[in-house]
Amino acid sequence: MGTVAHRTTTIFIVALLTAGVVGLVGCSNSSGPSGEVDPDYLEPTSPENVVLNFGRAYVYLNLDEYLACLSDDFKFHFTEADQHDLPQLPPWFYKSDERQVHENMFGDEWNVESITLTLTVASVETIPGGDLRMLTGDVVVIRAETDLRVSLAGGTTYLATSPQEFYFRTVVDSEEREGRVLWEMFEWHDLEWTGQGNGREGTSWGVIKYCFLESLSEPSRRTSPAEVIDQLEAAYVAMDTLNYLDCLSGDFTFYPCEDDVHNPELDIPPEWYKPDERTMHENMFGEDGYVESISLELTNTEVVHDTGADPEDPLDDIYVHTEDVDLWVNTYGGMSYVVTAPSEFFLCVDPCETGPYGETMWEICTWYDLSDPGRGNVDDGREYTSWGGIKALYR
Repeated sequence: MGTVAHRTTTIFIVALLTAGVVGLVGCSNSSGPSGEVDPDYLEPTSPENVVLNFGRAYVYLNLDEYLACLSDDFKFHFTEADQHDLPQLPPWFYKSDERQVHENMFGDEWNVESITLTLTVASVETIPGGDLRMLTGDVVVIRAETDLRVSLAGGTTYLATSPQEFYFRTVVDSEEREGRVLWEMFEWHDLEWTGQGNGREGTSWGVIKYCFLESLSEPSRRTSPAEVIDQLEAAYVAMDTLNYLDCLSGDFTFYPCEDDVHNPELDIPPEWYKPDERTMHENMFGEDGYVESISLELTNTEVVHDTGADPEDPLDDIYVHTEDVDLWVNTYGGMSYVVTAPSEFFLCVDPCETGPYGETMWEICTWYDLSDPGRGNVDDGREYTSWGGIKALYR
């Protein structure tokens, strides 16, 4: 995006927000403070339209329109300061958590008397496709200054004035596209206050949300393929066998890399199944596994969507996630097993379970461990190996 277009877009958004988003809201989901009818919402054909819809939905307490702005794999990221001050906070909310929070905030049972919201756009940035999480289309990042006031009956008002960053991408496989490019918000970052003087006034938007949360949708938060990958990553770091196995389908199959299978010194079979995974990880994560800690970072490099035999039936869809791997399994003896070979995960619909709001749940049905030329090297207490090779140690 060039300089002139960037400035024009920024002015356009500010004008929209000043005219349409700022407002005072009562508890009704259909009207504003003066009995105004909830206005029409725009087609999400631009990030600006999504921002306007998002602001209107907040002002008019419209849960459905608010959730319509968010992607299925949406994440709201809390600030590091909030996570430090409130250890019970998760690193992010999923869409299912956002639904619960705003059902309460926008409903009639939690004593919310009024909400006002002012969003003032500070900057708009376009990140070319491929520069962020290997997304194929461009990503638009809108940073906005905020004044959010949630007033409760009895006189308490929650105030948030810290800036926000909203990340937008084009909608993939939208049945309503019909030649149009549709947009959705897939990430939202609550930012630290950077002003002078007495610092941040009130609290953060994230903490306000947390006040209206009844319970996290744990342990299974697999309402999108990306959430399954997140849960696997978290389960490994926590050395939590049950949450790890929860990511795998009943007919799950793991395929070690071919180099391991063809190496007679390793004695690794060409495939194994969920019961084998249970044994391996109970041994690895248990006290007798001598594992002191595990760190794992999975970075998506490609997502392929297979619509299955019936493109009209989402239940036979398969998503293939290719993930770069940075896995460290640190033992009490000082040895660290390091994996840098990528993995390929095939994710399908879980036919036996739904999410906390009836959402479709996903699970890993097949996992391919891919080859890595760095595997086999040993350096200063680190042994570079494959993920399958580490698992096989704990058979």
